[in-house]
Amino acid sequence: MKIGMMCLWNAANGPSIHAELIGRTWVEIGHKLTVFSAIKHPDARPTNQTDEKYVIRHFSVDEVHPYTRASFFNPKPILEADFEIFVAQNVERLPAEKLLKYWDKIKRKAKTVMVAHEGKAPNDPLYYKFDWDGIVCFDERYKEYLLKNWSEDKIKLIPYPHYPFKPGDKIKSREKLGLPTNEKIIFSFGFRAEDILPVIPPLKELSNRYKLRYLVILNPESNVEIVKDQTKENKFIDLRVKALTMDEIYSYLYASDALLIHRESNKKYKAVVSSTVCQVLGAGCPIVFHNSNYVDTYGEEIIKYNDFEDLRKKLIELFDNGFDINKVKKFLEKNNATKIASRFIRLFEELRKEG
Repeated sequence: MKIGMMCLWNAANGPSIHAELIGRTWVEIGHKLTVFSAIKHPDARPTNQTDEKYVIRHFSVDEVHPYTRASFFNPKPILEADFEIFVAQNVERLPAEKLLKYWDKIKRKAKTVMVAHEGKAPNDPLYYKFDWDGIVCFDERYKEYLLKNWSEDKIKLIPYPHYPFKPGDKIKSREKLGLPTNEKIIFSFGFRAEDILPVIPPLKELSNRYKLRYLVILNPESNVEIVKDQTKENKFIDLRVKALTMDEIYSYLYASDALLIHRESNKKYKAVVSSTVCQVLGAGCPIVFHNSNYVDTYGEEIIKYNDFEDLRKKLIELFDNGFDINKVKKFLEKNNATKIASRFIRLFEELRKEG
């Protein structure tokens, strides 16, 4: 099948991660993919990954508030590319004005599918101008707002894809990374430096009970200084500053006893997903996540804590008694990228049969 997909790509945000997970899987199982992506975009956090040959960068966005509009858009790649399915990811953050201008030509050659990443109904009136053949959302929270503007028969629930189960060796990974083998290592990474500060007091208390290292790797674009200030009085914090590739992230996960993600519920958006969990659950490192709407759809495949006392108790339980990794394996059997990408292909086939 020949698929065109407009999305962010290699951009270290949720829609990009989703697009990469299913897009690369489509290519692996024999489909032809063309990705239409941004040269520049406010959401496009840099990664160290090189674009594949099937990625074409042909538009730029300078601002996404109040509405996303292209500062540059070359229609030629979309008009000339050969595809029978056209997928758009996170339309609220794509140049809808330019896309609508060429929409009739796209519709004449392809079935069209929107993947809804928006956490609530967008304010941009252009968002509702597209007559999609199919709309994909991740769960009922997204479907709730979509139903106000599109018929239920167009909306399909397909969960967010996850990397497959791919565990590693803790001792070998620590030796490779120069980390001690006799410590309990809690790992956090990413852009959100402000999420590190709240968990330091309970971890400091745990450092009196265990030989503990809190390994924090922050992207250079984050507010590194607020965490650096904490390292002066909290010697158990091991702060490093670098942009991590996915292979490097997995190496640190293999070396760690837990991945800690502290994120309060998103009050602006009801429907949200932790793309980080989707990326890294397959490493087999226990994920300890604050009980917020980012993890509403997860069960015992991750460890949820309600407050900082509960965090302390859950980490003690994990350190002393371990974690049943079979819960992760069972979850990923249904939700890995191969299974999810195949569900999209079945949808595409259904849409084509409809004529």
